[in-house]
Amino acid sequence: MSESEYVTLESSDGFQFVIHREVAMLSGTVKNMLSSPGHFTESTEGVIQFRDIKAIILEKVCQYWYYKARHLNSVTEIPHFEIEPEYALETLMAADFLDT
Repeated sequence: MSESEYVTLESSDGFQFVIHREVAMLSGTVKNMLSSPGHFTESTEGVIQFRDIKAIILEKVCQYWYYKARHLNSVTEIPHFEIEPEYALETLMAADFLDT
């Protein structure tokens, strides 16, 4: 089976985010899940379930991955990435887990 251009990330509250595989691979954790040898569900089906990350946090993480991909090799000043204060701690914990 060939790799899909997209991967689906599912939050703890059942929301699904379909994002580009190459963007998701900016996360060390996701990269390991999708490229590990063997026939693990994540690598064969392209779906990753995060039982401890709520949709509002996973959405922010996905937005950050696209932000990071867009500005990866930028030579100009990179704009500030906004995170709402009420979600800052949970977002930081998710980012740490995801090696982002």
